[in-house]
This record gives sequence, structure tokens and C-alpha cells, in this order.
Amino acid sequence: MTGTAVEAGAPTSSVGRLSLVYSKLENVLNMVAAAAIFLLMMIGVIQIVGRTVFNLGIHGYVDWIEQFAVIYAILGIAYCQRYGSHIRMEIVLTLLKGRALWAVEILGVVVGLILVGILIDTSWDHFMRAWTRGDSSMDIKLPVWPAKLLVPIALGTLWLRLLLQLFGYFRMFADPSRTPEAVPVVETPEELAQHEIEDVLGHVSANDPPRAN
Repeated sequence: MTGTAVEAGAPTSSVGRLSLVYSKLENVLNMVAAAAIFLLMMIGVIQIVGRTVFNLGIHGYVDWIEQFAVIYAILGIAYCQRYGSHIRMEIVLTLLKGRALWAVEILGVVVGLILVGILIDTSWDHFMRAWTRGDSSMDIKLPVWPAKLLVPIALGTLWLRLLLQLFGYFRMFADPSRTPEAVPVVETPEELAQHEIEDVLGHVSANDPPRAN
């Protein structure tokens, strides 16, 4: 089950407002990732048509695909975290309420911050090795450092999103009666299905508060 980032109307807290501003960067990176997928589709069509009709393919096709794969694979990672769309084990979380729920979420985010921080450090080392050694692709010798640089950058955006969520969870732990902001909210299967129906139909129940990213 996927949680959904739910905020009632305009953010009322500092962390909610920061999350809203930061989400603009995440949206841009996600759009770049989507554009990379579209471009890869076009390149794939050109490659297939060229090979089939003209017996002429794109020079270094595999090398270009490898470079673009990094873009669509990782640039949207913070955007996905904002909506709680990464795979999460929520069987226990759906049974928790109040401070117990927010305490577990805080623990999970702290672990995430530590692990992502380690990945940023190691991926930066990989980039520096590629930069200093002049590593290149096998076929047409494309430099690989731009793709490797995207990894710590994307992980850095994820780390900052996790930090915002940490403050958001602490805010809810301090006062569970508040409206969640800057955090994904665990939904029951019934709630998730209802929201998906509302999104498809383009309207929200009169009893539900407006939802924003």
C-alpha cells in the first residue's frame, strides 16, 4: 500500500512551507527524468526504423542508452519519497496511531538519512574516480562522469527531503492532533481506493479536506 502526501489547504507550519518550496525543485527533476524517458523512446524508434528500413543504426546506441538510464532512474527519487511511493512495509504502521505511529516513522527516516548519507559519500567517490581517470564508455568513448555525478546530486535531494520529513514527523509527534504536513500519510486500502476514485472522477468528497502536494 502506498501512502499519499496529504496536506489540508495551504501549509500552516514552517516545515510545510519549506516542503512546498522544495517540491518545486523535485518537480523539475522529475520532469527532466520524464523527458529522458520520452527521448529514449524516440531514440529507440529511430534505432528500430533505421535498422529495419535503412540498415543504419545510431552510432553508440548502447552507450547513449546507458547514460540516459541514470537520468530517468534516479532524478525522481526525492519526488517519489515526497509522496511515500517507495516500497514500504506498512502492515504494522496501519495498526499504529498517535505518537506511536510518528515515533516509528521518525526511526525509519533517521535510518534513511544515515544510509542515504553513506550512499552520497560513496557515489561521490565513484564520480571523482571517473573524473580524475577520464573513464569512458566502451563503444564511442563517452565520458561517464556526468552520469556518475547525477547520482550524488539526486541522493542529495533525497537526503534533504528526508530531513524535511523528519521535522514534519517530529511536529506530529509533539502534537498528534495537528494536520500532517511535509510527510506522507499512511492510508488504509479503503482510503487509498477512495482517493484514487476521487482523482479519476476529478472531485473530492465534501467531508474531505482539500489535498495538496
